[in-house]
Amino acid sequence: MKNEASTDLEKINVHGQRGYLNTFHERKQWRAKWPNTFQLPGVSLPKIERRHRDLMQRANLFSAEDYYLSPYDGHLAKLFVQSTQEIYDADPNSTWRRTFIRNQSPLILQVANWVLHTIPNDDQDAAGEDLLLMGLKWVPACAAILLLMIFPVQVSGEVRNGGKYDSLAYKFWGYPYHPKNPQEARTALQYKTPNLPQSSMSPQHSQMAASYSALNPIAERPVEPEYLCFLQPSEGMKKRTVSQWKAENKREATYVLVSYTSEQFRTEEEQLFLHEVGEHAARAAGVEAYWVGCSCLGKTKEEQENNVWLISDIVRGARSLVIAVASPSTGNDSQSDAMTALHQWGTRVWTLPEVLLITPNSNIDVYARDRDFDHPLTFSKRKFATLWEDAAISRELIDHYEGNLILSSLELVTIALRCLHNRQKGFYLRGDMAYALMGLLRRRPKVVKTDSAFQAFARLSLANDNDQLLERLICILPKSMSQPWYDMQDQWHVSLWDIVPTTQVCGVADEDTVIIDGGYAASIRWKAFAHVANLTRDSWRRFFFRYLFRSTSYLFIVGIALVANGSSLRSAENYNGVNHAGSDIYLGIGATFLTFALILTLFSPYIIRLLYTGKIWGTQAWFFGFEGYMDISTIEEHIFGADMGHLKWSTNGSPLSVHEANEHGECIGMDPVTTNPETARRVRAAVHARMGDERIFTLVDTNTLTVTLFAAQRPPVAVVLCGEEGGMQRALLCSYDWATQTLYRETVMRMETVVLEQMTRVGRLRLGLNRPA
Repeated sequence: MKNEASTDLEKINVHGQRGYLNTFHERKQWRAKWPNTFQLPGVSLPKIERRHRDLMQRANLFSAEDYYLSPYDGHLAKLFVQSTQEIYDADPNSTWRRTFIRNQSPLILQVANWVLHTIPNDDQDAAGEDLLLMGLKWVPACAAILLLMIFPVQVSGEVRNGGKYDSLAYKFWGYPYHPKNPQEARTALQYKTPNLPQSSMSPQHSQMAASYSALNPIAERPVEPEYLCFLQPSEGMKKRTVSQWKAENKREATYVLVSYTSEQFRTEEEQLFLHEVGEHAARAAGVEAYWVGCSCLGKTKEEQENNVWLISDIVRGARSLVIAVASPSTGNDSQSDAMTALHQWGTRVWTLPEVLLITPNSNIDVYARDRDFDHPLTFSKRKFATLWEDAAISRELIDHYEGNLILSSLELVTIALRCLHNRQKGFYLRGDMAYALMGLLRRRPKVVKTDSAFQAFARLSLANDNDQLLERLICILPKSMSQPWYDMQDQWHVSLWDIVPTTQVCGVADEDTVIIDGGYAASIRWKAFAHVANLTRDSWRRFFFRYLFRSTSYLFIVGIALVANGSSLRSAENYNGVNHAGSDIYLGIGATFLTFALILTLFSPYIIRLLYTGKIWGTQAWFFGFEGYMDISTIEEHIFGADMGHLKWSTNGSPLSVHEANEHGECIGMDPVTTNPETARRVRAAVHARMGDERIFTLVDTNTLTVTLFAAQRPPVAVVLCGEEGGMQRALLCSYDWATQTLYRETVMRMETVVLEQMTRVGRLRLGLNRPA
């Protein structure tokens, strides 16, 4: 496996990183600000301008381009993404600007590493040509180090933000479409100021306002049906209001519910069969009436539309359930035809709640048009699940409503949503999946016809005590980029109840987004690496050589000055014929200083390594990102100046991470590309990816000193911690749609909990699960 992956790696990283030689690239662009050299996006966006208001309340118009929120002062800045050489050389295929990867370590470390890296650290038998090349580099490197020592720099780096990550300079200025607390709704203004014109509200908000009743969006559950078809003494039926019948008979009405699908019964003539089934089933059950949707939903179209979402309560009050199916004769066995029609009935989204909510431990009769009424197909409710294709999971719901195996509220919603997802037929509104689901729950928000499927589900979730379902849902990493939000399968192979949310969803926003609060967040730096401050423990040897080595250039200067002064004195003495020991003292001390400085200079590359290769006890926290893949030694050289073994591959930070046990049984992170041919193939394919395709990025965390390879469609500019699972934090890596102030989930990583200590909380932010194309 490793040999095959290594072959793929050679195809990927054939050019290496050319660094500042890219300033002569054929597609280079220049600008005054840093980074000065870059490439323009290869994919153009529509030429429109949009308004953006930042954290500092600066509102400006910006052209359509990729931006991010600068952690320095919160302004909206153009996004520059450093890319590996193979991506930088490939055809431009992004909407963001690209720049090349620069070595940001101190120059003196780069010079020392230029010499010592000629022979790798693990090469015990260096070739003769490598030793010769190292010797040729040695003298110019020593001279360069000597010159650099004249102008000392802070090799250990600068501490910023108190050692914490760069904060996310974000503030959401908009209204929620549906808040957790109605007081925060834009529609609340309409109730406080009745003279506010409706024209100032969007059509969607106006519809929402109409659905509120004193700012309470929860719909009332009907105690009984409004209409029933009551049996006549001998035969036939009469449709009447239940309240009128109760007033006359002084008792409650019992009824049978007739279930069907309009796909099989479209015309009035076909619907007569439904009444025949209802009358026969009601008389056989010894009840007074039956309920069938084609007649009992209401008289007007508006009544019918409003009552269709209340059928679940009508099912709960029914004595029994019967199913009417239309099975056109094919000349085969009539029972087989009836079963085919029954399977078709079961594919409709509204039929699932009807079976689940009918009286426990009851039988369900199925009447077909080509079969005798006296011999219907009969199924027990427990066995009914076997008729569905998703019998394994739908049986769990039946067991729950039968009282055999009670599910938690979180399990109930999760499993029911999967079952409804498997029944993709019978939708009237976009939110019908959620409206069918709400029939299984206690609290039901009123139906808003303009709701999308996600908005309807989010409002339903906020209205019910469902163990923070929405908060858990946003922490899920879909198994594929095309996976819809209602498919709750996680690429990490965990269930929703394994995730403990650490944020709160406080509202539903437009365009299938939510507003969350209380998360920890940090910015990702894409334009370049930075000089990372680090803390090492001092030893006597390191302490001695540090101050001795820093004096090398000064020893040279003082030595040269003493030798020059001694030579001048010697010349003066010879001219005057006087012989004093002063010139000899100057020459002797100067020669000693020069000799000592020369020895230190000759060993300067090794001394540099000695001073700055100690174990790191603490670092300035950064999130660095770049597009593509590099081996970890090259990454460390570009950040710390040399491969000193500080950085390690993440063991389980992303689905691309690889780990294995060493000879001591310790869990060690491995290079995901050299150990996995499939990952190497994906890295190679991402070089020429088109917009919407998978791309490969790398995240470097200098706090935990880990490197993580991950897949996403766009470079995420922020890390938001929203939950914890398995002893690690669920970190959402999000791109930023500045036009709508929305952070869109690009991927979900698992990070060590210690990152919390170096992050800052962020206020309310608007979060989307899938970025629109």
